[in-house]
Amino acid sequence: MIRQQINQTCRRLESQGILRRQRGPGGKIVNRRTDDRVPKLKPPPPPAPATEFITEDEVKMAMKAHLEARGYRVEVMWGRERSIDIDARRPDGRLILEAKGEVASQPQKTNYFLGALGELVQRMSDERATYGLALPDNATFRGLLDRLPRLAKERLRLRIFLVARTPGGLSVRETE
Repeated sequence: MIRQQINQTCRRLESQGILRRQRGPGGKIVNRRTDDRVPKLKPPPPPAPATEFITEDEVKMAMKAHLEARGYRVEVMWGRERSIDIDARRPDGRLILEAKGEVASQPQKTNYFLGALGELVQRMSDERATYGLALPDNATFRGLLDRLPRLAKERLRLRIFLVARTPGGLSVRETE
């Protein structure tokens, strides 16, 4: 099958004057490039700009700075340590956040979102605390947040923070 495809391609190139096909020693066909019709190859397109995903630790770092600027004392679990990601306290209350980073795959983003909600619900042991999510600001997470029923957000008293990369660094905004 592959040999047939190669022969068909070589015959086409021969008809265009790019190759010359001759019988070589042992009777096998030998393909030689002709110098008079060397094809002009297009240069490859420039590589797409590398997308810099926001990591989970970057989300946590941005949230720590954001909350400390608002008077919270913030404890962060860096890396993949299993515990509350962000535990922020000030005299008027406690805020517990589950943070996630950005990934390329659409299904993986959905899994991260659902996993974050599940982890947050499992950590709801302080009835006086407020709970929330800190996520990269991208279309997928915004869409998932929009589809989360308002009743669920209200019953959980869920606070949502989105972290975006800007020319000046990372910025945080809280959604309604």
